[in-house]
Amino acid sequence: MHEGKFPHQLKASSVEGFFEFMTKREQLRIVKEADSPWPWSTDPILNEYKFTNVKREDDRTTRWMRANWTGPHGNRPAGEIIFNCALFRYFGTTEFAEALGWQETWSPDLCVALAKERSANGLRVFTGAYIIPTLGHRGPKSEAVAFLILTPLWAARERLASIAMSTQSWEQVAAEMRTLPGFGGTGFMTKEALQDVMQTPVLSGAIDRNSWCPAGPGARRGLNRIYQRPVEQHVREAQLLKEIMELFDKANSVMPGFMPALELHDIQFQLCEYDKYERVRLGQGRPKARYHPGKNSECSREPRPAQQLLL
Repeated sequence: MHEGKFPHQLKASSVEGFFEFMTKREQLRIVKEADSPWPWSTDPILNEYKFTNVKREDDRTTRWMRANWTGPHGNRPAGEIIFNCALFRYFGTTEFAEALGWQETWSPDLCVALAKERSANGLRVFTGAYIIPTLGHRGPKSEAVAFLILTPLWAARERLASIAMSTQSWEQVAAEMRTLPGFGGTGFMTKEALQDVMQTPVLSGAIDRNSWCPAGPGARRGLNRIYQRPVEQHVREAQLLKEIMELFDKANSVMPGFMPALELHDIQFQLCEYDKYERVRLGQGRPKARYHPGKNSECSREPRPAQQLLL
């Protein structure tokens, strides 16, 4: 595989190429949700591999979470909400969340027992979207998450809640959360959990929603590609944030009218997906998951009007 094998129109790694990727990904979502037949894009990479939506709120797992997890429990104590958002993202599957249920008290033993039971029966426990840290634990992954990561978070939940409610700054909550096991490093899992918390009363009024966002590993690689740096080059967090902010400011002025209103995290989120796209386009690897359209995706019915958005 080499650059040029795929007959798509995306520009080489650049700001313009990144924005075009986001536009094509949103077009695909619109065409798909209009119930048009597959393929939903003329870009073969987007058709073949899984890429998250431009807005995480449009993803199936997040929609389930809003309807069944955070939505019905918005009146619970703030620390409990923070904890349950992190619990949901660490396991990452709606099936496990539904089986375990929202946690008003925390028993790591019960959590691990359920995880082991489901694994023994061939049922899903963890998402394949994340690399789950085990912090050196040699036993089952569920033990590391329940005892070494979530139990310290449970103990710290009130401290985190106090910071959230007094400052309405997700940067300040994140700074404290990143001192906990499993939430440090680039702050990826802290970011994932607090993005959900910002959709609850705990941080819905975050004053820095569009002025601060940490860059996860994939976003860092995406920025390096756009700005023509070695893909794995280390860049200071302040510089990464500056670049994400510049992309965010420019996106709102150049994106076509059908694009959704963007938040800063949407840019960060899509930089990771752009890195995955570029790996395929440049023959440097491929995403872990291929896309398998449903049984009725290729039926011969007439496409809906959104089909004209295909590029």
